[in-house]
Amino acid sequence: MKNMKTIADQILEILEESGVEVLFGIPSIHNIGLYEALRKTPGMKHILCRHESTATHMADGYARESGKIGVVITSTGPGAGYTVPALQEAFGSSVPLLVIATNIPSSKIGKGSGALHELENQEEIFRNITKAIYVVRSVSDVACQTRKAIEAAQTGRPGPVYLEIPTDLFNREVGPTNQARHEITSRSVPLPDLRQAIALLQEAENPLILTGPAALRAGLSKEIITLAETLAAPVLFSPGARGMVPDDQPFALGNGARRGVIRETVASADLALAVGTRLREVDGKRRGLWLPRLIHMEWDNQWIGKNFQAEIALTGDLVQVVRALIKRIGPLPRAEKRRGRIGEIIIRRDREADRIAGVQPELAYLHVIRSVMPRESTLVVDNTQLGYWSEYFYPSYVPGGWMGAKGSAIIGFAFAAAMGAKIAAPDKPVVSLIGDGGFLYSTQELATCVRHGIGFPLIVVNSRSYGIIGYLQKKFYRQEHETRLKNPDFVRLAEAYGIKGCRVTSPAELEEALEEALSSGEMRLIELMEQFPEPPFDKY
Repeated sequence: MKNMKTIADQILEILEESGVEVLFGIPSIHNIGLYEALRKTPGMKHILCRHESTATHMADGYARESGKIGVVITSTGPGAGYTVPALQEAFGSSVPLLVIATNIPSSKIGKGSGALHELENQEEIFRNITKAIYVVRSVSDVACQTRKAIEAAQTGRPGPVYLEIPTDLFNREVGPTNQARHEITSRSVPLPDLRQAIALLQEAENPLILTGPAALRAGLSKEIITLAETLAAPVLFSPGARGMVPDDQPFALGNGARRGVIRETVASADLALAVGTRLREVDGKRRGLWLPRLIHMEWDNQWIGKNFQAEIALTGDLVQVVRALIKRIGPLPRAEKRRGRIGEIIIRRDREADRIAGVQPELAYLHVIRSVMPRESTLVVDNTQLGYWSEYFYPSYVPGGWMGAKGSAIIGFAFAAAMGAKIAAPDKPVVSLIGDGGFLYSTQELATCVRHGIGFPLIVVNSRSYGIIGYLQKKFYRQEHETRLKNPDFVRLAEAYGIKGCRVTSPAELEEALEEALSSGEMRLIELMEQFPEPPFDKY
């Protein structure tokens, strides 16, 4: 019995052979069999978290930063349910995650006997917030279903996948039939007909490119740059694709939802090439974005035509479709003339930004963060007022150098996701920017930072309010209600965990604190006492 190989052992072997090196989770009565196998697997790093939701955000940040699958271990019923908001974010941002959830003993499922944490049809909770669901009910299914779940999370458009295993199966012995490997079958997807799209691109006077998270996850930065150079077309981004073209490069125009020079440039375009962006309403349409004739390139047709009618839809293996288009597009007329026009647009955009910086103090804080952060670094941003300004005005010079929760616009994401990003890239500078309201969703993970030696600067903007809600209330109803917060002393809270903290009230003080924090390599909490009364969306 001592050398018996259990189902739990086999699951960890499958994870290892799939390249998984880090797990995030919390042990519970229903998954202790898996944790016993983990105890005997020293090569697998486990991050002991303090809440399933933040554990999922950590796995999300890890996946975005590393390009690998993020894996979360949860319990049954409530434990699995706590992952729901974070999974909605990962699903909306096309992040490859695997949630390994447990259920009550297989013999009791569906009996309604009142077993501990019993929840009828538990998997149905995850139906609309995951890419796929795999439910195991017998030993013979475990290996195949686990491999299928890992494959599903990472192939095609990536996304979170739910894998459910009854608690009693973990300690079962692996039988001969259960050891058979599931072979991944690579299916060749035919390329769409590109001729009409190429003809439109050759005819266009002023084309533009829009790109989004699907292109970022697919690693298409070089291809987007090549397309921009070939077409001599400016590139617009949804926030989740910042840095696909470095923001100091000549074709990087900025966030496609912005007004002013960017909106004028869109209005003067006669063709838009959308690559790896779903063009959701929240990505720009609700802020007044209008598009000309549209070529829409995506993994599938799920979002084609939902908000902008596509004249041509090119769906399939996004990477292969984009590369085929580049290969076949050939030299284009009017390219040199367009390069000169783009240069003029960039000059006007930069002058516009300088004018905005003269009246908006938010940009001074973002300038400080950008000046202190190395070129190759990651700023992880929450949905907070200064974070919203960063969507427009924080330059990203590498793909994913700006990371935010735009899949579902959740709050409480940035601290935990930055932990995952730092675990994925321990030598890369990472900074987290979060509001006081969002931080109180996840303060307990300061203990996780201390336990696992995770260190980076955490900027907590303390406005003592849910700032964006107060702004919207005053905009629509002229009065705020129930938005003011009673907060702890964040510096003393950090110190209670053994983490150094400081309080700053100006860009100069933030610069000094951020430089010290980054040079220390340790966890630091920087409490920024500042009121940012409005987001940039209405003005800019």
